[in-house]
This record gives sequence, C-alpha cells and structure tokens, in this order.
Amino acid sequence: MYRITYYAKPDSTQPVGEWLDSLSIEHQAVVMAKIQALEENGLVLLGTRMLSAIKGGDKDFYELRGGQCRVALYFNRSQNAFVLLHGFLKKQQNERAEIKRARSLLHEYLR
Repeated sequence: MYRITYYAKPDSTQPVGEWLDSLSIEHQAVVMAKIQALEENGLVLLGTRMLSAIKGGDKDFYELRGGQCRVALYFNRSQNAFVLLHGFLKKQQNERAEIKRARSLLHEYLR
C-alpha cells in the first residue's frame, strides 16, 4: 500500500480537497475510486489509461485520470507517498494552464 496525502499550501488550503468538494457526487465517486486504486497499486498503474507521467522535466510528476477528471500528483519516493497537488476537469482549451498551475504547486511543495 502507498500513502496518499493532500498537499496543503502555506496558507493551509488543500487544492485537491477543495476541488473534490466542488465536484458532483458522480465525479467525486470516480476520483475517489481512482485514488483508492492508486493507493493499492501505486506506480504499477503507469502506462495504463489511469496514470501517466506529465512531461516537462519534473521527475515523479504524474496525472491520475478518471473520465474528465484529472489529478496532478507527485510521488515522494522517500516516503512511499503520493502527494495530490491539483485537480481539474479536462477540457482541451484549459489543459496547458492547469498543468502549469500543477507544476507551480509541485515546485512550491518541493521547496
């Protein structure tokens, strides 16, 4: 089993937690099922439709997918934990901006 943690920004807000609260019950169920699968299987999911690396030079930076729902996350190898950074609904026109926002949160977490 892997640990799942929600990144808390310096102001104590949790971007993924707040995003999940804003979703419909159906979307919440999809995302929570994917998070549970991640907790149970970890990086074995890489290469499936559920988990893929986010390109751009950051090591251990991934995207968890469930339908239109996406969660950008970081795998902290030293703690054997996935850190959920940013959640969003995939739309072609917003994907780059959302990944940029997630990458910014990753760099904030790594500092």
